[in-house]
Amino acid sequence: MSKSKILENIKDNIAIENFREINKRKNRIKKIIQSTLTVTICCLSITGIVFAKDISNQIYNKYFTGKGVEKAINEGYVEQTQMQEQASTSTISNEETGEIIEDNGTTVKVSEIIMDDFSLSMTYDVTLSDKIKDIITANDVMEMNFPDIVLYDENNVVLNTIGEEELNKFKQKTNITPTEFVNSGVNIFVSERNKNTIKVIYNFYTGGDSTYPKSKEIHVDIGRIKISKNETVMGDEEITIKGGWNFKIDVPEKMYNRQNVVYKQKSTTNQDFNVQSAVLYNTGMEIKMKFKAEKQKSMKEIHSTVCEELEFYWSLDENDELKNIDILNYLENKARENPEYQQLMEQETQKWKFEKYLTNSNGETFDFSVGPRANGSASIDENGIMTSTCMFDLTKYDATDEITLHLEYQGNRADIVLEKVEE
Repeated sequence: MSKSKILENIKDNIAIENFREINKRKNRIKKIIQSTLTVTICCLSITGIVFAKDISNQIYNKYFTGKGVEKAINEGYVEQTQMQEQASTSTISNEETGEIIEDNGTTVKVSEIIMDDFSLSMTYDVTLSDKIKDIITANDVMEMNFPDIVLYDENNVVLNTIGEEELNKFKQKTNITPTEFVNSGVNIFVSERNKNTIKVIYNFYTGGDSTYPKSKEIHVDIGRIKISKNETVMGDEEITIKGGWNFKIDVPEKMYNRQNVVYKQKSTTNQDFNVQSAVLYNTGMEIKMKFKAEKQKSMKEIHSTVCEELEFYWSLDENDELKNIDILNYLENKARENPEYQQLMEQETQKWKFEKYLTNSNGETFDFSVGPRANGSASIDENGIMTSTCMFDLTKYDATDEITLHLEYQGNRADIVLEKVEE
């Protein structure tokens, strides 16, 4: 087939495909609207709001940050702050009715705190004023958050990720220029409702290679409290309390004076499997490992395998009229519809899977940590060597002088003994 004929066929197919995609989007929008109406009707018909709240309390254990943190808490790695409630002159806005109420009775305090290198978890007690009771009571609160919260320490290190707008407002209000920012994520949930007080859990956790500093003080700046009677997307809450709650928390010595323990590889039963670094923290053990894996195929290889036209496309000169983004998108979409493509992608996915767990000298087993923080980052180089960094639930409370990492990759096994490095 001539190049001009190939071009004509592809352009015709792209036009047809675009038409189909437009219709698909229209149908999807129609279905979403119908689904939304159905859900709304169901919500009005079912008297299960209290049941939903009870379920949310059962799903989340204390902080929902993994077994390692849970073990540390049980061993006393948590602080009751005993701080006083902080009040603020504020206004209450009801988005549903437009009503605005002057208020100075809603208070905020932090009742518990946990801080290590990777997590900063806090329980906020928010006590609603009598003026807000006509709008909402504590038992009615489904969601609560502080959309403009800023945490910073005594060295002006900002401990939570904030947007540029919030940062500029914070600078203007406090006249503080941050010296550093910690890359972090957060999960938030209401854990308890007692009389007119709501306990809100904030789990901040680091991202990438970021770690929290050994801060001695944490300053909290809150300008707004958002409340909803329903499960909502953040920002869609119907009640806003605007004020200014600013206070300081003294971090306990056991947290700012935390010490990490380094381990090194003592032996391995398989020379294809080795540990590059191992560090034991209060709430978990992070290990960077390297082992022989399967080489990855590039997306270009996979697409070209299942689509002749793509193979032809990649053989063209960069300036060829056929080499444009519309044609590439069309051909790649066509390749994805091929059942062989799904098989190849599944094969590639399997290349990333491997078993891993730790045991201590007492024979206790500790699994890969599961929590809000991303875990198990990995890469495979051009030689098929995988490098992966994983956090495990082993804490300093379970540690022994020797720890064994057990690995299995596609039938190949290794037991790697790690020994504590003496200071």
